[in-house]
Amino acid sequence: MAPDRLFIYGTLLPDLVRPPFDALVAKLTPLGPATVRGRLYDLGPYPGLVLDEAASTVRGELFALPEDPTVLSALDDYEGSCSYPRIECRAIRANGETEASWVYECHADLSRAVLIPDGDYRQWHAEKK
Repeated sequence: MAPDRLFIYGTLLPDLVRPPFDALVAKLTPLGPATVRGRLYDLGPYPGLVLDEAASTVRGELFALPEDPTVLSALDDYEGSCSYPRIECRAIRANGETEASWVYECHADLSRAVLIPDGDYRQWHAEKK
């Protein structure tokens, strides 16, 4: 069974998303803070996540997907199936429970990317302003 959750860690976060994608994100139901195991990189205008169970924690938020499949399809189109394919992962909620969820993993060239050591794009983004 496919996950009905989406882990968001970057420019799709409600306080960082820009039009017209803010309308799509508004259709998601926030479930609270969550983490995944991986490495988070700064790629300039957006971050990139590489899942890795042996790596550190990446912070973000977990959302329930609406029953309307066009929302996830539109997000897939935005993220791009080659550079940021949607894959299944295990998100860890604040209470320690894990949930199957979707995440957009970065498959772009990371040779010039900067590692975000604490895995928190919001904080990193705020400090860069």
